[in-house]
Amino acid sequence: MKEIQIGSIITAKRKERGITQEELANHLGVSKPAVSKWESGQSYPDILLLPILAAYFDITVDRLIGYEPQMEKENIRKLCHRLTQSFTKEPFEKIYTECEEYLRKYFSCWQLQFQIGALLINHCNLAGNIERTKEILERSLELFVRIEKSCEEAHLAKLSIQMQAVCHLSLARPQEAIELMENQVAPLNSPESLLVKAYLMKGDKVKAIEYLQGYTYVNLVTMLGAVPDYFRMYADQPAKLDEYYHIFLSLCKLFELEELSPAALINIYLSGATAYAAHGNEEKAIEILEVYAELILRLDKETIYLHGNRFFDALEGYFTSVDVDTDSPRQMELIRKDLRSSVLVNPAFEGLQKNDRFIRIKRRLEK
Repeated sequence: MKEIQIGSIITAKRKERGITQEELANHLGVSKPAVSKWESGQSYPDILLLPILAAYFDITVDRLIGYEPQMEKENIRKLCHRLTQSFTKEPFEKIYTECEEYLRKYFSCWQLQFQIGALLINHCNLAGNIERTKEILERSLELFVRIEKSCEEAHLAKLSIQMQAVCHLSLARPQEAIELMENQVAPLNSPESLLVKAYLMKGDKVKAIEYLQGYTYVNLVTMLGAVPDYFRMYADQPAKLDEYYHIFLSLCKLFELEELSPAALINIYLSGATAYAAHGNEEKAIEILEVYAELILRLDKETIYLHGNRFFDALEGYFTSVDVDTDSPRQMELIRKDLRSSVLVNPAFEGLQKNDRFIRIKRRLEK
C-alpha cells in the first residue's frame, strides 16, 4: 500500500466543493486548526470522522485515505483467464458486472485496469446489440484514457494510447485515432539489439540468443501483421497483389509460420481470399479459402498460444524475460466461431455462394 494521502485528498476535495477550512471544520464539529493540520500532514482525523468525511465528499473511505490496493501480476493473469472463460459460458452482463467490481476495488492497479479494458474490447461483440457494444467500447476508452493520464509506468501509458486508438477505430472514428497515433510514431528503436550485444559481451550466450530470437520474432510478426493492409491497398492491382501475396506467403513458409504463429497465417489467408474475391478472381479466392478452412479446423488450444519452433527455439525464455502472457486473450470457442463467421457470413464472398467448391468449404465449417 502506498503512503496515506488523506491530507492532500481532503485539500483537493475541499477545493472542488469550493469551501474553506473553517466551513469544513464547522460541518464536522472540529476546529479550523485541526483541519489545517490534517491537510498539512501534521495529524490525521479521528477514525470516527472518516465515514463522515467520505460521505461529505461522496467518495469511499479507501479513496479518502488514499488506499490503493494492488493485485499481483500472477493473480491478474489467473483472474483474466477465468473471466475469459466465463465470457463464453455465462451471460455477458453478469461477467461485465464482475469486471466493473474489480475495476472499482482495484481503482489504481493500472495493470489490472489495462487487462480488463483489453478483455472488454475482445468480448464486446457478445454484448447483444450494436448500441451496447458501443457503450462497452466507450467504457474501455475511458479506462485507457485514465491509465494514460495517471499511470507512472511509461510503457503501460504508451500502450494505453494505442488501445485508445483501437477503441476509436472500432467506433468508426478514424480522425481521433490519427490524432492519437501520429505523434507516437518514432524511428526504429530496439533495446533488444543492445541487450544482445551486452549479454554477448558479458559471456551469457543463452540470454543473448533469447533476446536475438525474441526481437526477430516480434519484427517478423509485426511485419506480417501489416499484410492484410497490403492486400486491401492493392486489391485493384492484380499484378501487385500477386507479387505481395507470393512474397508474404514465401516468408511464412520460410519461417514455418503455421507452427510458429497460426493466428498470423490465418489472417494472411483470409485477407488474401477477400482481396482476390473483391477483384473477381474467384478461382484464386476459393483456392486460398480451402487452405484457410483446413488450417482453422486444425486449430486447438495448444497451437493458438505464443510459442516457438525449430528456428525460434529460445522464445520461452524471451517471453519470460519481457513478461508476456503467451495464452490467447479469448477462449477457443469464440476464436473458432469468429473464424467460421469470417467465411460463412462474410459479404466479400457473396459472389461465391453458388460455387460447388465454396459450398463444400461452408459445409465443412458448419460442422
